[in-house]
Amino acid sequence: MLPPRSRHADDARRPPRPTTLVVDLEAAAHNIRAVRQMVGPARKVFAVVKADGYGHGAAELGAIFVAHGADALAVADLGEGIRLRQRGITAPILVYPSSLPEAAPDALGHALIPTLVDLDGAHAYAEAATGPCDVFVKIDVGLERLGVPAEQAVKVIAAMLELPHLRLAGLCAHPHAPGGDDHAYAEWQLGRFTAVVDELQTRGIGVPIRLLAASPFVLRFPQTYLNAVDPGRMLYGITFAGETPPVPLRPTLRALTTRVIALKELAPRERFAELAPFPVTAPMRLGVIPMGSADGLAWLHAGRVLVRGRAVPIVGSPSLEHTRIDLTSAPDARVGDEVVIIGRQSDAEITVAEVAERHGLGLHHVATTVGPRVARVYTS
Repeated sequence: MLPPRSRHADDARRPPRPTTLVVDLEAAAHNIRAVRQMVGPARKVFAVVKADGYGHGAAELGAIFVAHGADALAVADLGEGIRLRQRGITAPILVYPSSLPEAAPDALGHALIPTLVDLDGAHAYAEAATGPCDVFVKIDVGLERLGVPAEQAVKVIAAMLELPHLRLAGLCAHPHAPGGDDHAYAEWQLGRFTAVVDELQTRGIGVPIRLLAASPFVLRFPQTYLNAVDPGRMLYGITFAGETPPVPLRPTLRALTTRVIALKELAPRERFAELAPFPVTAPMRLGVIPMGSADGLAWLHAGRVLVRGRAVPIVGSPSLEHTRIDLTSAPDARVGDEVVIIGRQSDAEITVAEVAERHGLGLHHVATTVGPRVARVYTS
C-alpha cells in the first residue's frame, strides 16, 4: 500500500493553507533497512509509529516501514492503532499500555495486539475474547513507569494464562536509558528481563517474542537485541549525543515551510508608540505568514526564518494563526514567497537541533510539536 502524497490535499504541492511539514519517505525506507542490517534477518522488528509517527504521520510512515522490512508496527495509543487499521494497514500492530480495561472489545475488534500490565486488564481481554487472544505483557525493568515489576512478573503472568482465551505472544519492556554507555546499568535491566523469561520457560511457559531494545539500546547495546527490537526515533533519523549508528541514518524531517500571504509598509507611530504590539523605530517592510502558536510555532522557530535565501527576524510573538516577519532586509520579497522555518533555502539553513536547543525540546519532540493542521507532505 502506497501512502498518499499529502494528508490534507489532493495536490501535495498546493495544500489549501500553504504551511507544510515536508517528510522524506526515502529516508524512512533507508532507516528501516539500516535497522534490519544492524539486527540481522532473524530478529523481528517492531517499527514504532507512536505519537502519530513522531509527528510525521503514523499511517504514511508505517506503510513505508512495513514495505521495507518491518515485521510489525507498534503504537502507544489504542485510537492510533484503530486509525491505522482504518487506513488499510494490515501488518501486526502491538499496542503499548495506554487504555482502560473497558476498551478491550475495541482492540480485539480491530485485530490489535494488547500489552497487559495487570490482572484487571487480563480479565477484561479474557472476557472480551471469543477465541484465542494473543497478548504481550510489559515488564518494568528500570523505568519505573508502566509494567509488572520484574520480581512479580512470573506469578502475575502465570495467573493471566489461567484465564480463558489468553495466549502469551511475547514480553516487552521499556528500559531506562539516561544517556552515556553505562553497560552495567544496561546489563542489570537486561538481566531482570531475561530472568523472567528463563523462569517462565522453566515452568513450561514459552515466550515467543522477547522485546527489550528500543532506539537507545539498539544504538548502544547490541547484546540486548534478544529475538526482537522496537526502534522508534532512530527510524526518523533522530540520534542523541554519544549515539553513533554503525549504519548512517537519515533525517525524515526535511523542512517546515510556509509562504508570505501579506505585505505592508510600516512607519514609526507618532502617537501611542509605547502601546504598539512591537517596536517600530524606523520604516519597516512587514510580512505575514499563516502559521501561529496554534500550530506549535511558538516552540518551533529559531527567532528568524529564511526568505529568498536570507535570514529575516520574526517580529514579536506568534499569534494564534499568524506570525509577523521583518522583510526590510529583503526588499525583493513578494506575496507567495516560500518561508522556511526549519530546513535549507539556498545556502542558508535552520536546523532541527537549533530549534530544539532554543526551546529546550528533545530532538524527537520537534515534529511532534507541529500541529495537526499543518499539512504533511511526502516526498521521495
